[in-house]
Amino acid sequence: MSSLTILLTGASGYIGGAVLAKLLSSGYDASKISALVRTHEHAQIVQNLGVNSVPFEGLHDLDVIKKEANNNDIVISCASAMDLPSCIALVEGLGERKAKSGKDVYYIHTSGTSNFSDHPYTGTPNLEVRSDKDDIFSWEKENAESWIIRKVDVAITEAGLRLGVKTAIVNPPLIYGTGAGPINQRSLQVPTLIKMSLGFKQAIVLGDGSGIWTVVHIADVAKIYSLLVQRIDSGHAIDFGKQGYHFVETGEVTWLDISKAIARSGHTQGLFPTVEVKKVSRDEFASALNIPFLNAHMVEVIWGSNSRIKGVKSREIGWQPDIPATEFIASVESEVRIVHQQQTGQTESSTERLFRGASSH
Repeated sequence: MSSLTILLTGASGYIGGAVLAKLLSSGYDASKISALVRTHEHAQIVQNLGVNSVPFEGLHDLDVIKKEANNNDIVISCASAMDLPSCIALVEGLGERKAKSGKDVYYIHTSGTSNFSDHPYTGTPNLEVRSDKDDIFSWEKENAESWIIRKVDVAITEAGLRLGVKTAIVNPPLIYGTGAGPINQRSLQVPTLIKMSLGFKQAIVLGDGSGIWTVVHIADVAKIYSLLVQRIDSGHAIDFGKQGYHFVETGEVTWLDISKAIARSGHTQGLFPTVEVKKVSRDEFASALNIPFLNAHMVEVIWGSNSRIKGVKSREIGWQPDIPATEFIASVESEVRIVHQQQTGQTESSTERLFRGASSH
């Protein structure tokens, strides 16, 4: 049984919850895992799994975040890829532990492939496929100022090198499927597009929908985190620092394909009068989304761009997906049904929850 302790942030979220479930189902000792939680309700849910719940006030609660990182050997950060201060606090806490004990400490950070997205409608489309064996760090550093998630990746990598913390970055693409986590089991991009389409009473697509995104099921995302922890625990080699990027993917889909699937599913379920897809501009999309800090520039990246990756290194160290990309389009029908059922009475969307931490940037 491993003696390494883990601090998990974002356990109540989609990715963090799935990672927690995967660690537990893989036999990792729940008593060795701690999770930062903001509410009493979530604390009880986490504790019922045998995991240690650590109350904190949110991502601005830097003293608690740093202290708890200092108390653990591994930090898995799934709370926000856009909140630089909290991510740096985690690395600094681990750095203090390293300085005190002399033992290796590890930071596994959740980023995303929006980092590699283009602006196909206001800039030049870029269909390049990036691999996790490419020099991703240098490219992100060169382009850090134009996208906050790149800036965070670069900052935590450099902080890790400075403080002796071994950092690894996981870059999931468009994630789908029902998560195994104890609280939030829904994704972001496709459910948001469905919710907006329900508002239009017709499936919508940003621009012509030609943008291509790589996809992966949430269960296969969780597998890479579990694999990284297993390799750390067993002493098997992993790339860290500037080479510490790990991509997961199973195939590709266009935004128009997604919207067509939403249209068919919505029409079949009696929610749309037509199977036609309505094209909307970035400004129309942003206005309908109505989240102030998600402007048209960000909307184009998240729901209209090209973002293509290949997980070569991940497969070399043993990651293999279980769910083929063909399941993605098939999953849209159930996603439409779930979003429609949940829409009534929802006070804060999953989109707002995920990006809340970015509003100050």
